[in-house]
Amino acid sequence: MTANDYFVFPVLALAFIGAMVLLLRWAFSPGKGSLVRRIDATPAPRDTFGLLIDVHTATSYAEARKLVELLTAQQIRATAARTHDGWTIYVWPVDELSAREVLKS
Repeated sequence: MTANDYFVFPVLALAFIGAMVLLLRWAFSPGKGSLVRRIDATPAPRDTFGLLIDVHTATSYAEARKLVELLTAQQIRATAARTHDGWTIYVWPVDELSAREVLKS
């Protein structure tokens, strides 16, 4: 090894760590452009949740959480989202029929 290797390696390592710190700060920042979480708290349209199918709309967050817990206890994957109509319960297409049966009872 030459004397330059003892100087170049730490400089490159520090530059790499600095670049990673800046990249992670950007990716996990709470402002616009975050890659991790949706910051916007405004209600969304009901049809903006991709493959998920809406099976019920609750009037309050507490009611929606209880229904999601009920469906989860029945081995049905469910989630709740705030939409223009209230709190909407979403499930995957394969669980739609069983979720509707559970919610009717």
